[in-house]
Amino acid sequence: MALAASLSHNQIFLGTLAALSIAIICVFAAPEKRGPALRIYGLLALAVIIIRLAFRVVFNNADSSLETALTLPQVNITILGQTTHYFGAVPQLSLIEGLTDGLRLAAIILGVAMANTVANPRKLLRSTPSALYEVATAAAVAINLAPQLLVSLQRVRKARALRGTSTSLRNLGGLLIPVLEDSIQRSLDLAASMDSRGFGRRGVMSRRTAAMSRLASLFGIVGLAIAGYLLLATAVAAWITVLLLVLALGLFYTSVRLSAIHSIRTRLTIEKRRLADYLVLLASTLVVIVLAVNQIPGVGTNGWLK
Repeated sequence: MALAASLSHNQIFLGTLAALSIAIICVFAAPEKRGPALRIYGLLALAVIIIRLAFRVVFNNADSSLETALTLPQVNITILGQTTHYFGAVPQLSLIEGLTDGLRLAAIILGVAMANTVANPRKLLRSTPSALYEVATAAAVAINLAPQLLVSLQRVRKARALRGTSTSLRNLGGLLIPVLEDSIQRSLDLAASMDSRGFGRRGVMSRRTAAMSRLASLFGIVGLAIAGYLLLATAVAAWITVLLLVLALGLFYTSVRLSAIHSIRTRLTIEKRRLADYLVLLASTLVVIVLAVNQIPGVGTNGWLK
C-alpha cells in the first residue's frame, strides 16, 4: 500500500488506500491496539495533510496565468538583499498539488499503521524457520515497537490520572521516562522468553552445508536488489526482471530448506492461516495488481491512477 501510494497522483485512489488501511485496522486489529493506533496515526495523517496545504499557502510562487483560489495579503521580507514573498495569491493548482502530496503521505502513514497494528510478532517468530531467525527477530521488534509504546503510554497516563498527577506537556519528562522504561522492560522479557524456548537454535551443520546456505542467502539478496533496480530505474525487458526475481526466491527457498533440515526446535503447534489472513492478503494483492496494470504502456500513461 505504501508503494502504491508513493507512485500514485490520483486523489480518489489515495483516499481509497487510506480508507482501506483504516478499515483493516478496525476489523482485524486487537481491541487494545485499535483505539490508540487510530488516534495516533489518524491524527498524524491529518496533521500531514494540513501542514502540506499550509506550506502551499505560505510559501507559494504565484503565477498570474493560473486560476486563483485564495487571495491573501502578500508579505515581503528582505534578508541580505534577497527578498522572499509569503502568502499573496494562492493558485488553485497549488492547493490541489498540496492536497495530493498530503494524501500520499497520509496513505503511506496509515499503511505502516496497518502493518504495525494488525501483525502479530509472536506468531511471526513462532512460525519462522531457523535460517531467517535473526531477520524475523529484527522485524518482530520493529513491528511490535509502535503498538507497545501506545499501550505503555495509555497505561502510564491512566496510572498518573488515578494518582491525580497532571498529564500536560510540562510534565512530559515524567510521562516519557516510565513509558520508555515499560517498553524496554517488556522487550527484555520477550527476549528472555524466546531464549528459554530455544528460538533460533540450530542443529550441527557441516561446513559445506553451512557455506551453501550462506551463499544461497547472499546471492538471493544480490539478485533481489538487482531485480529491484532493473524494475524501478531502467527500461530492461520485463522477462529479465521476472527471471531474476524467480531465481532470487529459489535461492532463498534453498537456504531455508538447508537450515530447516538441521533444526532442533520443537514446535507444539503449527500456525495455520485463517480467513482474516487471506482477506488481508487478498486486499494487498489487489492493490499490487491494480498498480501493475496501471504501469502497462498505453494504460499507465493515461491511467486513472495518474
